[in-house]
Amino acid sequence: MTTFTLAGPDDDETLRALLRDNPMSSWVSMVATREPSFFAGTDRFGRDWAVIARQDGEALGMYTCSEQPVHLNGRASELGYLGGLRVAPRHRHRLRILRDGYASLRRFSPKRRPEFWYTAIATENTPARRLLEANLHGMPRYRPVNDLFTLALPAARGRRRGWWRAAGPGEMAGLCRFYNRHARRHQFSPVLTPERAARTGALFHVLDGNAGVQASMALWNQQHYKQVAASAYRPPLGTLLPLYNLYARLARRPLLPPVGQTLDQTWLAFLAVAPGMENEAFPLLEDALAICPTAVLTLGLHAGHAWLGPLARPFCAAVYRTCIYTVDFGEAAELDGRPAQPEAALL
Repeated sequence: MTTFTLAGPDDDETLRALLRDNPMSSWVSMVATREPSFFAGTDRFGRDWAVIARQDGEALGMYTCSEQPVHLNGRASELGYLGGLRVAPRHRHRLRILRDGYASLRRFSPKRRPEFWYTAIATENTPARRLLEANLHGMPRYRPVNDLFTLALPAARGRRRGWWRAAGPGEMAGLCRFYNRHARRHQFSPVLTPERAARTGALFHVLDGNAGVQASMALWNQQHYKQVAASAYRPPLGTLLPLYNLYARLARRPLLPPVGQTLDQTWLAFLAVAPGMENEAFPLLEDALAICPTAVLTLGLHAGHAWLGPLARPFCAAVYRTCIYTVDFGEAAELDGRPAQPEAALL
């Protein structure tokens, strides 16, 4: 019999092992690790919890959940995010484990009524998407909304322009109001407050103008508790990786980490831009890259975002594509057509 239990501090090593041993497949298979402690990165934005599936004492899999303050149809809401679903390879064909896992959501959710969630799945992870979109009996309905493009921008392409400056403690309330005013144009974007901003540990910046704040962002380096490591590359890239990285150094492109090595990245999070600055994508990002403390600055944009072209090509970005889904256990969520752009640093 498979049992599902809420994970606690004694399960830390089990959770980290399940994450390490079960990569996410794409052109580069990646593992999202949580070293040296799984729980060091929890509750940074909202409330997080994890559940472990066991049979006869063996850990078969896990999933993670977050209750997040996000925008839904332009209004502040509390929604659930489903992430960290991992099943050991020899148990992935057992649909009962998945069904029982989804059934356990109601038991462990603080509100005990998780009727509507959202999640992100790698676009190239065809087996998982095919299974979850099949609407099998006992499973929730996965409804695709749009793709999210995660751009890894090389800091070597940066140039200091003096546009961004660090936000002072007394400016955070105004920064949050500015961010929320523009973020509500997207589904599942965070609802920011000074208290939540402080809890992230990110470094917030603003761009000033004659009319006040014209842009906001945060540089959020999570590597001391949350990492992304390469576990395999699709042929022939794995064999050619040393040659590619030699070329990338000369061309100022993102270096790809060797298998087993983590990506040296900072998230460009909580980005909002006033209408008068929307055509300034290149200098805004060039200046952000110049003050980035790591080799790569990572940013998530929805598939229809006007900045995708101006940023991806000139900055020679490496691109990772995911599909954003709503997940429901009955009635579909009513979305009003705004593009889904959750904060990639929170996924």
